[in-house]
Amino acid sequence: MNTFPLILSSPSGGGKTTIKNEIIKKDSRFGFSVTATTRPKRENEIEGRDYYFLSEQEFDKMLNDGEFIEWAKIHNFRYGTPKSSILKLIEDGKIPIMTIDVVGAMNIKKIFPSSVLVFILPPSFDVMIERLKKRGESNDEINKRINTALKEIDYALKFDYLVINDILEKTVNDIINIIDIEFKKVFRREGFVKEFKYNIEKVIYNGGIR
Repeated sequence: MNTFPLILSSPSGGGKTTIKNEIIKKDSRFGFSVTATTRPKRENEIEGRDYYFLSEQEFDKMLNDGEFIEWAKIHNFRYGTPKSSILKLIEDGKIPIMTIDVVGAMNIKKIFPSSVLVFILPPSFDVMIERLKKRGESNDEINKRINTALKEIDYALKFDYLVINDILEKTVNDIINIIDIEFKKVFRREGFVKEFKYNIEKVIYNGGIR
C-alpha cells in the first residue's frame, strides 16, 4: 500500500489529539508520528505516546543534527517532527498521523506533496473556550491561544479538508472516510493503472482473447 501522511491541525481546543487517539484505536492502517516538544508534560500525557518531551538542550541537539523535518515555536515552546518517526511508519506501510501547527503542516506538504491536510474546528467559539477551561488553562493562557487561533484560522482554506469536531465518533469516521476517498484518487493509484494497461496491451499484442 502506498501511504501518505495525514496532517491534523486545529486551534487549541479543536480536539486534534483526542481525534488522533481514536483514529489509531479504530483503524490499524494508521500510526502516530510523535512530535518532540520543549513544553512541560500535562498530567494525562505519556512520554513517547503523546510527545517526546525534551529539554531545550536536547531539542537544540536534535535541531543541530538535522533530525527534524520541520519545527516551530508556539506559545514560547518549540515543537519538531523527527524524520525517523514519520519515515519508519511509511516504511512499515502505515499512514502517519501528525498533529502539528498550521505552519508545520504547510512545510510537511512541501516535503510530502501527497500529504492530506485536515483542518479541525470546534462547533463554536464558546465550545472552544469551554474545552480550554476544562483543560485547566488560565485566562492568560486562553487569551494567548485565542490570539494564535485568529492567525491559524487564516490557513484553513489552504488545507485539503475542513472538519467540524462536534460529535467525536462522527468526526473520526469523517476523517477515516476522507482517507478512503484519497486512496481512490487516480494519482494515488498510478501503479495499479499502469499495471492494468500493461495487461491489456499484452493481451492485444498476443492476438486478443481466444
